[in-house]
Amino acid sequence: MFPIARAQSGFPVHPRLKMPPLSTAITPLLRSLSTVQTPMPNSRDEERPLPTSGFQIIDADHLVEEEELPDYKEDRFYPVRLGEIFQDRYQVIAKFGFGSSSTSWLARDLRQGGTSCPYENARLTFIGIIIYDHISRRMGDTSHRGRGNIRRLLDSFQITGPDGKHIVLVFEAAQMSLRDMKLVFRRDGFDEDLVKGAIIELLEALDFLHTYGEIVHTDVHPGNMLLGTNNNNLFQKLKQKEFSSPVPRKPVSPSRTIYLSRLILPKEGPMLLSDFGEARIGSGPHGGDIMPLEYRAPETLLYMGWSYPVDIWSVGLTAWDLLEPKRLFTARDEDGELYDAAHLAQLIAALGPPPPEFLAKNPERRADFWDEQGKWLGLASIPKGRTMEALETRLEDKSGFLRFIRRALTWMPEERPTAKELLEDPWLTDEKA
Repeated sequence: MFPIARAQSGFPVHPRLKMPPLSTAITPLLRSLSTVQTPMPNSRDEERPLPTSGFQIIDADHLVEEEELPDYKEDRFYPVRLGEIFQDRYQVIAKFGFGSSSTSWLARDLRQGGTSCPYENARLTFIGIIIYDHISRRMGDTSHRGRGNIRRLLDSFQITGPDGKHIVLVFEAAQMSLRDMKLVFRRDGFDEDLVKGAIIELLEALDFLHTYGEIVHTDVHPGNMLLGTNNNNLFQKLKQKEFSSPVPRKPVSPSRTIYLSRLILPKEGPMLLSDFGEARIGSGPHGGDIMPLEYRAPETLLYMGWSYPVDIWSVGLTAWDLLEPKRLFTARDEDGELYDAAHLAQLIAALGPPPPEFLAKNPERRADFWDEQGKWLGLASIPKGRTMEALETRLEDKSGFLRFIRRALTWMPEERPTAKELLEDPWLTDEKA
């Protein structure tokens, strides 16, 4: 899947990658999902407005989509309507999903005839747009293959809704994330070859970002790895579905309707790394909280400066999460309580105790969890049986995979390899270590 897409775009396949292309690995999965073909829309359908009747009305007392968020406030969300046209250019044809302060939609570009994904975000700072502008300029300066695995920002603008102003980012169209793909189709984990292909393309993207873009992503995980597409006809079928089977919706007020998101069966395409809203420019060291809680690298847990190696830590956990049914680190104790001591205790169980030189980088924070001799104070019990060998349950020969994970997951950030170095790992190249 992914190497094929890169070759079609003019990005050569890495010569050391001897594993089967990810297209070979994902094809059996795609065939198992569905063989139903949806008719392509004709030109007459393209010119018709979307249906205003014939859909299911969801009961007003039933919470759906973004309403189910624990801190949901409707004024954070612009009330997008199916068929709405933004900037006299982007016509909304389907809802793709939602986040804590945003919704994601598929739109038809009325000027150029393609499709794109407007992403309405009420709380995005302009830092995110600055990052994308920086990436775009660096993409033009190099032919690095990893640039083909970065989701491109096509446009951005501001709109005014009933509750204030909202920023809209327009991205190239993409399918579901690998996280959602796993949740829907493969809860027990993807096949090893598919995971290898995804990690290869992730590392290519990070090598471009770190080497040419001088950008730390800080938020690498399967939810931000999207399946791109080689054929926009996949998205054009969604408009035909809206004519034949309009999506259910919930009228909330005269100005606001909540639509259910469309689920489409995944097709082959490149992996696209997305969401640069928390990225940083420059090698740092940077400071501050970053990364999803369960993904936080040791240096962030102990309030140390951080740089590119936090992304490499995330690569290791991403590979684990794509392959395995359960996470390596949950950051919770045996009672389900979430806190840093529980997270560090799990790190100790899997990686062994941290070296003294690591703890010496922040003696004040170290004193919260270890004594002066480096002995664990026991604010959370070190869990038994949480070694990598015990938690890895799917591979007959796990040695190569676990060696790869251990290279990425180290206490000392400077001991983690670069993205380029990890691309040469025997687990990815199918070479004997």
